[in-house]
Amino acid sequence: MGSWVVMAIPSNVYQQPKLGHSAQLSPQMAGLGEASDWDTTILVTDDWMKVASMKVASERRHSGWESVEKKWSENAPAPQRAGLKPPSESTKKADEAMARFPYPHIPIPTPQLDFDFRMKVLLNSQSASVAVGDSFKKLSTLSEGTWSGRFGYGLVVNGGQESQDVVQENLTATQVEATHRLQTGDEVPAYIECKIRGNMIGQPELVKALQDPGRSGVDPRSCRFRVFITMKTSDERYANKLNAGMWVGSCLWKGLEIIYDVYRIS
Repeated sequence: MGSWVVMAIPSNVYQQPKLGHSAQLSPQMAGLGEASDWDTTILVTDDWMKVASMKVASERRHSGWESVEKKWSENAPAPQRAGLKPPSESTKKADEAMARFPYPHIPIPTPQLDFDFRMKVLLNSQSASVAVGDSFKKLSTLSEGTWSGRFGYGLVVNGGQESQDVVQENLTATQVEATHRLQTGDEVPAYIECKIRGNMIGQPELVKALQDPGRSGVDPRSCRFRVFITMKTSDERYANKLNAGMWVGSCLWKGLEIIYDVYRIS
């Protein structure tokens, strides 16, 4: 198996980030909340604006800027009126879609992503292939694995995955479905069912090279690999944390090893 690209991982990657001290204000900003040189009693009236405009015009005449600006305006090309173009087909479709947009006045909260845990799995070198239409589906079992994150740490003790390559024009999409059994590191461990579904997309030769245990020197970040994850457990210590959760993962696949960085959707 080829070696992974070495990337520095902070030692506290799984710790809740601490809030820093309040930012120091610059002397200029700090003074705004206290004594200020700004005269807040000035009232802007129509007469005041007229006087100010006359003063600006006088200064422009005496400074010579009035004649310079006049030459600029004389030498400037005449503005071209852009002809009205008929709306494109995509614009029409967008307008039609917006006209049918349900409840446009109701704002809906935007989902947030929070890093939750990292998981590594190692697949067995022996796999089986099953014919599916004009293609093949590859069935693999798990050899070993570990995980660690915000809600604990432990081992990946069982499971497997199936994958199928689907060629789309000049790209290959490897569709992945997996089910892994996670064991926590508690004295009396809990067991968590982790279901994964997603795609790795890239140039056909790169996808093939990354899945080949005998190939080396290929950067696993050259292909995009994203997954959707759900988890379930009957253990009361973790049920409230996991059973109603949803996660997405950004992954790297090289040879028989897959690494998942998993983010909880909140």
